Amino acid sequence: MPPGGMPPGGMPPGGDPYGAPYPGGPQPAQPKKTSPWLFVGLGCGGLFIIGIVLVVIIVFVANGNDEPTGDGSGSDSGTSSGPDLDTDTDTDSDTDTDTGGETLDGPSGGTIGDSVEHEGIIFTPLEIEGPYSELDIEGQTFTPGGEYVVLWLEVEAAGSSASFWRDEQHLYTSSGSAIEEDYDATGAMDSMLLTLTPGSPVETAIVFDVPDADDLASIGLSAETYGGNEVEVDLN
Repeated sequence: MPPGGMPPGGMPPGGDPYGAPYPGGPQPAQPKKTSPWLFVGLGCGGLFIIGIVLVVIIVFVANGNDEPTGDGSGSDSGTSSGPDLDTDTDTDSDTDTDTGGETLDGPSGGTIGDSVEHEGIIFTPLEIEGPYSELDIEGQTFTPGGEYVVLWLEVEAAGSSASFWRDEQHLYTSSGSAIEEDYDATGAMDSMLLTLTPGSPVETAIVFDVPDADDLASIGLSAETYGGNEVEVDLN
């Protein structure tokens, strides 16, 4: 303020031009302080968003790796489409049925027409029909690799109920070679598994694909589920 008092015309607007605030005038606004909790909240929100993004990425990658690793055989239910074939049988009737020198390992049971009891089953071979160049069974035509012969057989449980597997029987050549049944043709005639009861004989047939019907020497009959321990029936 100039010596001698207030300048002519009074105090200029806004206060003393020499820097002193006008008495009772408005004070300049002070800058607001930023709360530290704001930064804490922003940081937590950012971490939450990053966490969601990571979860989405992990789920996406996991789903991409979850591809089926099937074996090319279709659905798992395909395994229930039908019964498994016995691995001891030959289902291709166009192949050679000579098994290469297998010999009988059981007792002798007479000849055609004779009954023999063996391991709980009474066997009665009735006849061998053939040879045939083909067979028609239930509307299906079967052609052998050599010649077809048909063994007609009667089986009965000896004391208690028993099971008889038609696909575990053999014919033998004069040299001792074993010949298995023709699985497809035999299965077309009847069930492979027969349930037997005492006093109720069952007549059934088994088809064999043989190289030479004139070279057959004997029949091997088994009462076991997987074959073996056969009783021999002479064909001569």
